[in-house]
Amino acid sequence: MKKGLIQGIAGVGLLVLLPSCNTQKQTTGNDVYAIARTTQSGPGQDEETEIQSEQLSRNIVVPQLQIDALSVYKRMITYITPEEETAPVVSEEKLTAYVDFPANGIQVNPKYGNNSAVLTKLGERLGSLMQSADGNVRNIRIMGYASPDGNTKENDRLAGNRAIQFKNYLQKQFKLPATCQVSVDWAGEDWEGLKRLLVASDKKYASQVLAIFQLTDDPDSRRKQIKAMDKGTVYKDIEKSFFSRLRRMELTVEMELPVAAADNSRLIEQVYAQPEKLSLPELLRVASFYRPGTEQYREVYEIAAYTYPSCTVAQLNAAAAALALGDKESARYFLQQVNGDLRSYNNLGVLSLMDGDKESAIAYFRKYMSQNPRLARENLKIVYGEN
Repeated sequence: MKKGLIQGIAGVGLLVLLPSCNTQKQTTGNDVYAIARTTQSGPGQDEETEIQSEQLSRNIVVPQLQIDALSVYKRMITYITPEEETAPVVSEEKLTAYVDFPANGIQVNPKYGNNSAVLTKLGERLGSLMQSADGNVRNIRIMGYASPDGNTKENDRLAGNRAIQFKNYLQKQFKLPATCQVSVDWAGEDWEGLKRLLVASDKKYASQVLAIFQLTDDPDSRRKQIKAMDKGTVYKDIEKSFFSRLRRMELTVEMELPVAAADNSRLIEQVYAQPEKLSLPELLRVASFYRPGTEQYREVYEIAAYTYPSCTVAQLNAAAAALALGDKESARYFLQQVNGDLRSYNNLGVLSLMDGDKESAIAYFRKYMSQNPRLARENLKIVYGEN
C-alpha cells in the first residue's frame, strides 16, 4: 500500500515528503490503536481491533499525502503575465476640422471664413477629451487633405504645409500636455473622398463621373475628362457642392484612460452573465483581479481559452490553473493547444511529475531552463529530492 501511494503521488522525486507524512501516520495510527486496546476486552478481540486500527490509519493518511503533494506542485507551476493585462486602457476619437485658407495660403487664420466657429468647436471638444482622460492625451495624429482642383503637385504641397501650420496652431492655442506627441501627415488630393461623396449624392451626373474614376487613376486625366462634361457645368457643380468638404484636417486623438472601479465591477459581472461580449483584453484584466491558483482565476482563464482559442497566454494560464487545482486532464487538454511553445515546458514537467513520469519531468524542466533558469533549477531539485 505504501509503495503504491508513493508512486501515485510523484514517483521517486517526492520521497522527501514521506518522512513528515509517515510520522503523522505512525502517530495517528498508534493513538487509535492505543485507544482501541483500552476500550476493547475479551479473548480474540485484540487481533480484530488491530486490523480495524490499521484501516482507519490508512484512511487518515491518504488525504494528507494528497494535500502535501498538491502544495508542492503549486510551488512548481508557472503563470504568464500577459501584456494586455498590464497595458493601459487606450481610447481613440476622430475629429474633423474644415479649416478655410485663402488661395495658396498656409497660415491658420481664426478670423478667415468660418474658422472662428470651426476652431472654437474643436477647442471645446479637445478640452473635454483632455479633462475626461485626466490630461492623459498621449498622441494626436493630424492628416491634411486637399480638394482635387488645380495642380496635383501644388495641392500636395499645400496640404503638407497647411497640416504643419495647423499642428503649430494646436500646440500654441490649446495648451496640450507636455507628454502629448503631435504627428503630421498629408494625403494631398482626396479623390477617394470625392468618390464617397458622389456615391452618397443624388447628382444625375454621379454615375458618369464614377465611370471616369474606373477608367483612369491619373488625376490630370480625370480632371480633364470631368471638365469636358456638359461644357464644364458638371465640374463647376462638383467644385461648388463637394470641394469644401474635401479640404480638411482629420485628427485622431489617442487617450490613456483611467480604469474606474465601477467599470471593473461591470466586467466581473459580465464575465459570468455575457462572457461572449467581452474582448480578450477585458477578460485578461478580470483575471488579474484574482490570485493565480484560485478557482475564480481558473474560471476566467478557461472562459478566455475557450472563447479565444488562438490566444496562447489564455491556454497556458488555463492549464496552469487546472494543475494548481489537481485537474490533470483539463491541464493536458490546454497544454495540447500550445504544443511546442517554450513557455509550456515547465508545466508539462509538473504534469509529468503528477503522472509519476520522473524522466519526462526532468527533460521538460531542462528544456525550460532557457526561459526561467531559477524556477527550472528549483523544480529539478524537488525531483531529485534535494529540497
